[in-house]
Amino acid sequence: MSSVIPDPDVMRSTSPGGASAAVLHHGAQLASWLSADGMENIYLSERADFSPGSAVRGGAPVCFPQFSTLGSLPLHGFVRNHAWTPVSTGADDAAVTRLRLADTPETLAIWPHPFEAEIQVIVADDGIEIALTAKNTGTAAFTFTAALHTYFRVKAIEDVTITGLKGIRYLDKLKDNIIVTEADEKLSIDRPLDRVYYQTTGERIVEEGRRKLVISTEGMPDTVVWNPGAERCATIADLPDDAWRHFVCVEAAVVDQPISLAPGATWRGVQRVKVIAT
Repeated sequence: MSSVIPDPDVMRSTSPGGASAAVLHHGAQLASWLSADGMENIYLSERADFSPGSAVRGGAPVCFPQFSTLGSLPLHGFVRNHAWTPVSTGADDAAVTRLRLADTPETLAIWPHPFEAEIQVIVADDGIEIALTAKNTGTAAFTFTAALHTYFRVKAIEDVTITGLKGIRYLDKLKDNIIVTEADEKLSIDRPLDRVYYQTTGERIVEEGRRKLVISTEGMPDTVVWNPGAERCATIADLPDDAWRHFVCVEAAVVDQPISLAPGATWRGVQRVKVIAT
């Protein structure tokens, strides 16, 4: 069971074949993605807090201009806590959603850099694309990290594996931030995980039974894998105690090598997901 997504503070889009997406004004956060077969692919907590200034648990939170605690800003930066402005895509673009956010006196007080960010979500019959764009609208360069913190819904976490990470170096945040090389061809989510895989290439595949989510990225070379496990999940107020069994976060990210953006320059990062059901 998921939270009821609040209207009218949501933008909905549909593909020709009936797939759909819902994106909140709050944080420009993807809250739902139904593929054309009617399957919900995104986990949104039934305890999510949609009040102004909050961080909505689940969906695909936008982490910018800081991932996690890698800096002096609040956890995952600040754009996920702000209301974004819808951007018109034209009457013929029913499958496209765009929202934009620019600096405010509030953001400049904690991060003194003028910027403009945009989220574009394109839903297709068999997949979805989320693109984050950041533009430096100031007169000095700035540096940032970012992620699309996507919660993928699963039926039972014990049946889930992730492929495409073997041989990749990763930071293990649950083991004193040691750097390890992934040895498993198929990573099982059979314990709490909080890892940042560096310089991932090719596709990452979340597999559960006969259903696969095939993930590819552009401009976001790192991959974060997170599941809190039972003990940690029970301490998170906006998650049901058993929520850890029904999602895994596989996040497109830029962490290892922060982006330095010159005045007037634009950066774009993309996460694409395709559904394969056999």
